Amino acid sequence: MEQPPVILPYFPLSIFLFPGEDIPLHIFEPRYKQLIEDARTQGISFAIPFVIDQDIQEFGCEVRLKEVVAEKPGGRMVIVVESMSVVQIINYNKKLEGKLYAGGTIRRMPCSDPVESEELLGLIENYIDQFDKEFLTMGAESVITRQEVMIALNLTSDDKYKFICMPDAVQKEGYLAGQLRYLGMIRKQETLLGNDFGLN
Repeated sequence: MEQPPVILPYFPLSIFLFPGEDIPLHIFEPRYKQLIEDARTQGISFAIPFVIDQDIQEFGCEVRLKEVVAEKPGGRMVIVVESMSVVQIINYNKKLEGKLYAGGTIRRMPCSDPVESEELLGLIENYIDQFDKEFLTMGAESVITRQEVMIALNLTSDDKYKFICMPDAVQKEGYLAGQLRYLGMIRKQETLLGNDFGLN
């Protein structure tokens, strides 16, 4: 079911997070000090529109303030934010009414679709068996989602954004399969190099 649009504050960055991922941020600009203070006192979430070459892109993530790690004189802060959802950026206003920070209308997007490709499921099982038992938790009843695979692959924000922009499940799962094959090749090379080192 499609989510209705909502208005959120914006903190544009070259950062893209899937739900459950978190990241530390340094806060020093007056507009973002105000935003974080509002998040702190009012419990509001805000969107991080993804930025490429200083241009705001179509998608981003909605985050919540998870922790204030450090505060310095003058209001500077180190915080941790946690992603709650992937969002589509519908419009952008340089300032929300009565605020220093930007904002606009977003729509929350579903991103926890289950993996459908038998090939990708097989690659995941093989990777777990051969290289990393903790790559994904696979219970007998569990359903693996594309989002979980993306997070486990630990890809860059650019890669995550590229993934979100792909038009259909076939392309997305093909992309994940390619990334997993590449990671498996790297791990195999590491194993071979480790064995050579041991023999020498």
